[in-house]
Amino acid sequence: MGGTIMGNSAADSVTNSYGQTHEIANLWIAGPGLFPTSGAPNPTYTIFALSLRGAEHLAGSWSAVAG
Repeated sequence: MGGTIMGNSAADSVTNSYGQTHEIANLWIAGPGLFPTSGAPNPTYTIFALSLRGAEHLAGSWSAVAG
């Protein structure tokens, strides 16, 4: 966890809230690296939800990202 944290800008994070990197527009990351730290409960379902959210956003904006 914490290797590719999500945030609002490249100054303090690697990806946006969808897992799309700030520096490379067509590079997406899904997994526990988006979290800065681990909380007390198991994050498996949250990781799944964030991955699904990112995948849906990627699919919806595919023409802008791939083109």
